[in-house]
Amino acid sequence: MPATAKASIFHRVTGVALFFALTFVIWAWSESLSSAEGFEFVKGLFNGFIAKFIAWGTLSVLGYHLIGGIRHIIMDMGHWEELESGNTSAKIAMTLGVVFAVLAGVWIWS
Repeated sequence: MPATAKASIFHRVTGVALFFALTFVIWAWSESLSSAEGFEFVKGLFNGFIAKFIAWGTLSVLGYHLIGGIRHIIMDMGHWEELESGNTSAKIAMTLGVVFAVLAGVWIWS
């Protein structure tokens, strides 16, 4: 499978993952704004492994989705439409997505 196809599939998958991750984000936001106790509950929840893993996953898919979206916008402007440049931009986007995920993990677990 060419890199352009993988990048496109990953972009779609991260979009779906973001949709489902928003349920956690909206719940945490709502709970934290409901009261001081709710805020403390959510704050304490984010010290646990599962919440940190969900936050890391959410940031990772958001990062790749933004990178892939920027790549698509540039392609819509008429650049990187040739086979070679399209493959190169897809590989760079996926690499930047991995780098972003690692940096997000370092930030969350440090």
